Order: sequence, then structure tokens, then C-alpha cells
Amino acid sequence: MESAKKTFRGGVHPPQHKDTSVFPIERLPAPERVYLHLSGSCGAPSKPVVQKGDRVLKGSVIAEPDGKISAYIHSSVSGIVEDIKKWPHCSGQKLDAVVIENDFMDAIAPARSFKDPSQMAPSEIVEIVRNAGIVGLGGAAFPTDVKLVPPHGKKVTTLIINACECEPYLTADESLIKEKALDIIEGVKTAARALSAKKIIIGIEDNKAVAAKELLSRSGDRINVVPLKTKYPQGGEKQLIFALTGKKVPVCGLPADVGVAVMNIGTAFAVYEAVYKGKPLYERVVTLGGYFRKPGNVIIPAGTRLEDVINFRGGLADDVDKIIFGGPMMGQSVCDMDVPVSKSASGILLLKNSEKKEYECMRCLSCASVCPMNLTPRESFSLYKSGKAYAKAPNCMECGACAYVCPSGIPLIQYLKLSKQKLRQMGSGLDI
Repeated sequence: MESAKKTFRGGVHPPQHKDTSVFPIERLPAPERVYLHLSGSCGAPSKPVVQKGDRVLKGSVIAEPDGKISAYIHSSVSGIVEDIKKWPHCSGQKLDAVVIENDFMDAIAPARSFKDPSQMAPSEIVEIVRNAGIVGLGGAAFPTDVKLVPPHGKKVTTLIINACECEPYLTADESLIKEKALDIIEGVKTAARALSAKKIIIGIEDNKAVAAKELLSRSGDRINVVPLKTKYPQGGEKQLIFALTGKKVPVCGLPADVGVAVMNIGTAFAVYEAVYKGKPLYERVVTLGGYFRKPGNVIIPAGTRLEDVINFRGGLADDVDKIIFGGPMMGQSVCDMDVPVSKSASGILLLKNSEKKEYECMRCLSCASVCPMNLTPRESFSLYKSGKAYAKAPNCMECGACAYVCPSGIPLIQYLKLSKQKLRQMGSGLDI
């Protein structure tokens, strides 16, 4: 393990609030019904292969990919398909979902038997990962099987494993490492085999000493565990690649452009479970943080409603005025208790006193000093107010560091998103 603490330019140091890392992982009871959205990845919605009245088993396929950037969806309980209908989504929309009534028999779909993973061809691993419905568990929900096949003409020589978990409150990955380090390492090696990557680097922030020790003790000579400075957004894909390799991913480019692929710790564990156990991705570890009556890290069946999660952990505490799926920097606020947990939900946070007043811009450029993408976020604010758009907005990774440090309380990240939207709508004819 290298001693130097590597990092990137910019970034912020919000309070960590990582208290939940001390709790062992628990399993949340399955609810009476699960609501599994067909939009289970960042790509095209999946196509249902079940209909009302069908009996399903835990882990059985209920929807298949509809295009290359799409994913299989599996039932997280055994029971009866009650309906396929519009249901509240964390995006604020109502999207198509398969509703399954739990029979509480916990009947599991038979796992297919596989040969020794060390003897599998890369294409066989990719096929298993695709059939298991694995998507990136760091929040993006990009289909993992697609990531394991580099674009035509690109060669991946280095696999980077993101163990930073730099968002405040979130400790799901850290807890997973403490309890499942050996399995994670096997998943990492399997992913590297699929990519034919010769070099493996695990980047982990230096505030996770116990987890880092667990990884180091099981990684062997082939895997390099590298400590990184604790700073947000250290786990950003481009920031992580630069910190660990010194390479800069081109603007609008992909990690494969510099011979790199990046995978989250939770995703590596899901790869292990799929390849070694034949288990699809239908549940995940989620941090319950903030003002939960019973905080901690829990395994939640996909499709469990937010209200069920909160009730299972003692109910809603007084004065909670904001609920976030994910972390406080890049997560999504939700206001509907019917929204279900998805594969991309790394955390659920209950927060208080979230209201923040907005004042005139002071032109202090604090936002520019912390931007990891070398942007000037205040320009997006001033240009949008005058009916224009910030030309560099498409480079924004939406980490929220600018809004975090703004002394005027301006929601700069929202103006960057609006600039992106305006640029897409008006195209090259936009007056910028």
C-alpha cells in the first residue's frame, strides 16, 4: 500500500457524518408489496416478461433489456404479480413499475450452475453479469456488462475500483468492505478478467483505515491498494482516474480513452455474487443516515417503498423536513413516501433544517476555486439570469461542491443543470 495521499485539484471538505460505519450490516424485512420500476438503469426502460396474475420467485426475471443500454430486472420477493402500472419514481415522475404481492414464502429461483470462474472466457463473464441485471451501484446505474466491453478500438489496461465513498453520511461500501472484503476481491479479479486488464488499483480515502486494512490483507500482489486524501468529490470518475494514474480523461470522453475502466466496490461484490453464486442483483446495502431512529447499513429488497423502510426502522423522527436518496451532495430529494428503493440508491437520509436563504452573488469565486472540472459556476448563474447559457456547462459533473461553498446560498448546481438543458434545447444557435 503506497504511503502518499493522492488527490485532485479543487474539492471541498464537508462534515463527514460517518457514524453508521460502526454498525454491522442488517437485513431489512421484505414488505407486503414491492414496486419494481422498469427504468432500472440509466438507459432504456426494460420490457416486462410477466403479466398480472403470474407467480414469480425471488430472483426470477420480470423484465428484460430493451436495447444495449438497458438491464434485466429480477423480483426481490416471491409472490404474485398484482399489476403493471405507473408508480412514483425518485425523479418526481410516475413511471411504469411491476407490482408484486409478497407471499412471504421466500421461494428462490434456482441458480444456474457455472464452471470455475477462473476458467471462464471474458465473454462468458459478461453474459453472466448481463443476465444478473447488474448496474453500477455507485449511483449512475450504468449497465455493468456494457462497461466490461470496451468501445470498439479501445483497450482497457487498468481497472480502478472506487472505494472512496466520499459523500457525507454514506458508509454502505465501507461496511461492505469490512464484512465481505475477500468476496469483493474475487469480484474485482473477475471483472479484470472480463476486461483483460493487467493492472488493478483500489482507491480508498484515508478516513477508512479499517476497511483499507481489510482490502490490503486480501488483495495479494496483483492488486494495489492506494490511500487517497479525504476530500469531496474524490470518488468522481475523472478525479479518481487523475489521482491514481495522472491521466486526464478528455472533455466529453470516456475512461476507456485513457485505457481505464472504473467500478464501484458494491458493483464488484455484485459481480462476485453473480459469477460465484448465480445470484442476480435484486437487493443491495443502503445507508440509513441522518435522523433515522435506527440508523445503520441494511440490505434492502429492491422495490421497497420509502415509507416501509422508515417504518421498519422506528418511524419518522420529529422535524425531519428533507428526505434524500443518495448522499447530500449529489442525491435526489424526494417528497413522496411511495417512492421505492432502486438499485442505484446507496443511501436514504432524513435531514432537518434544510432551508437556506439566497443572497446576491458576491463575486468571490469560491465556486471556481473548488470546482474539480475547472469551471466558473457563477457564470452559469449570471448568464442564465440574462437569458443565456454557460457554454462550459456540459463539462459539469454535478457534484454540488460549488453550491456547498457559496456564501450567498445560491443553488449554483441548479443553474448549471438549467444551462445544460437550455444548450440541449437550443443547440448551436444559442447566443452564449
